[in-house]
Amino acid sequence: MCLDLDQTPGKSELLKTYQEIYSSIEEEAFTQRLKNIYRKFEITAKGHKLPQLHKYLVSQYANYQNQDIFFSQIGMSYVYPKFPRDRFSQALETVISSQTVAEKQVDILQTFAPNLNDYSEQLTECLQNQVQVRILLAWPYSQAAKIREAVLRKYTNQDSTNRINIFHAVVANLETLEQVIQVVGKSPLLEIRLYDTLPSLAIYRAGDYLLAAPFLHGSLAINNFQLELKLNTPDRLISETLQQDFELMWQVARRFTPDPQRNWRNDLKILFTD
Repeated sequence: MCLDLDQTPGKSELLKTYQEIYSSIEEEAFTQRLKNIYRKFEITAKGHKLPQLHKYLVSQYANYQNQDIFFSQIGMSYVYPKFPRDRFSQALETVISSQTVAEKQVDILQTFAPNLNDYSEQLTECLQNQVQVRILLAWPYSQAAKIREAVLRKYTNQDSTNRINIFHAVVANLETLEQVIQVVGKSPLLEIRLYDTLPSLAIYRAGDYLLAAPFLHGSLAINNFQLELKLNTPDRLISETLQQDFELMWQVARRFTPDPQRNWRNDLKILFTD
């Protein structure tokens, strides 16, 4: 969970990753733990041990992937310790350049998306290249949003100055989408809806590629483990279940457009008060 497949980390980098994912540990204790791991995997050749360990584990993981027919059948290709920003960016680029109509679909389901602004330019490109974009966010006045905010404040280690405010976070997402609309104009390809219910998973889909993560009490969904899935697989039990959940959320949500030409913040408050 702490190692990248493509790049061998330095010891200090690995320690930092370990601390972020699991728990704080002193460097001396971490060094001893690495020594035990080297012995466990019989990493005994001369020279730096960490690159040897990385090479060995990558090789073992490749063999595991090749032999594990079940996971390939259900479309699960990887589990990331947290949201793989660059990997999803690559998936968006694939969708943008695709000539296949069925692949030209981007879906995002979140309470609020802390990383939405990272992809604003690519979402703009999606719309300019005939990609359907659907964004599902929490209605910031909803009870669900208030519950999620209370849980995050209670169980995450944050000081008072960095506490999450879901209302402000959703509005920030809508402001990002407002900027996209200012560039592309009102496009039927961009649909935004807000929900007043409790989601089960955060979903990021780009064409045939999908990331799903649970809403845990102690952290944001993008900081939790991410299941990487391919949608067009022989056994679609997981992928279809996730897609159906998105569609159900989409049906009960209400359309909302952060129109640059009107004061949409006033419209936001009354969205579910009919």
